Amino acid sequence: MTRCASPSLFAGIASFLSAATGGRFRLIIGYETAEGMERAREGAAIVEGAGGHGLVMPRALPAPLTAFSVRMVMADGAVYVTEDSRALVYLGGRAVDRSSEGALASASALALIDEAAAANGDESSIVRACGGWESVGEGMVGAYVDRAAARITAVAGGAPAPRSVSCADPSGILPLLLNRVGVRRVEEGDVRLVVSSDGRSLTASVPDGEVRAALAEALSSNPALPQGPGLYCVDPAFVLDADALCAGALLAKSLPR
Repeated sequence: MTRCASPSLFAGIASFLSAATGGRFRLIIGYETAEGMERAREGAAIVEGAGGHGLVMPRALPAPLTAFSVRMVMADGAVYVTEDSRALVYLGGRAVDRSSEGALASASALALIDEAAAANGDESSIVRACGGWESVGEGMVGAYVDRAAARITAVAGGAPAPRSVSCADPSGILPLLLNRVGVRRVEEGDVRLVVSSDGRSLTASVPDGEVRAALAEALSSNPALPQGPGLYCVDPAFVLDADALCAGALLAKSLPR
């Protein structure tokens, strides 16, 4: 469900959102690596040039934080630029039914976006504004951690986790979450968690069946959620993207000794 994060794609999304909202729309743009910042800013310039309003994430962050931001700022959509310059497209606000806010765009919506993008044959002619877009505040990270920690505590209870955990997360957000919910993190723990750099998939040193059993109360069956190995959503009421950060912290909190 990814597309090349090209100027044509941003112009196509702008056209789609303008039609869907009937006016000035808001699009969040996130990116996986620091190298994606320039592409994100170019996308924001195209959005502004098309009559929308672009909001760029404050730094390279996992995709679930971009999905989270869609609802937090009531944006009409978001684009997440991956390490290989592909784009994950999310919808929200006036562009989609409320039950799917923060979810990846449907196949039918992507088809309309592709059609609009194809109309931009000469990318050099796409209007780019010289400014006008904003940066999402760093406080969005804290808001995400607060929300995730509250969800984890509600599901797993307040008792300290019985196992020690080691983790690998390029963003540093999973260690922050583990500390917040009282999970003991060590160099070589009983359980090892690895989160992909885009924050969407989780690998654990315990069998998948045990993972799913530990997360059973929190996992969602919402059809808008992506499915696949290591993809989990533990907060369907707020974030509909696969969220390995929240899932990993909840797993560490929930696993029995």
